[in-house]
Amino acid sequence: MSRFMTFLKRGLLLRCPVCGKGHAFRSPFKMYERCPICNFRFEREEGYFSSSMAINLVISELIITAVVVPLAATPSIPLVPLLIIGAPMTVILPVLLYHHSHGLWMAMDHYLHPINTPGEYIADLDNQHLYR
Repeated sequence: MSRFMTFLKRGLLLRCPVCGKGHAFRSPFKMYERCPICNFRFEREEGYFSSSMAINLVISELIITAVVVPLAATPSIPLVPLLIIGAPMTVILPVLLYHHSHGLWMAMDHYLHPINTPGEYIADLDNQHLYR
């Protein structure tokens, strides 16, 4: 369980899932291609972060549902202020959770599918093209 918590902490802190030291994001919506410390490639394959978008959507909608449904069930609260507050949240929450959904996805994927051998990691390094 401590290994899982380590990966979870690295994901929430937006750190590299391998070394835990390198940052994943260089600017608000731009990720590093590789970890600046251990050179681990964050996007393992094309479309890798599709699942992070699903995580982002599910968490955002659960938060909105947990807040809005109890308020909507209360008859003393008018509907218009509820819509004024709830509607923008469907756009704001996914933007706010963007980084952490990527970090959580990398952590979960690395926990479930770690780099098996040093050879696999070295093969990944051999296939890189660095243009600076």
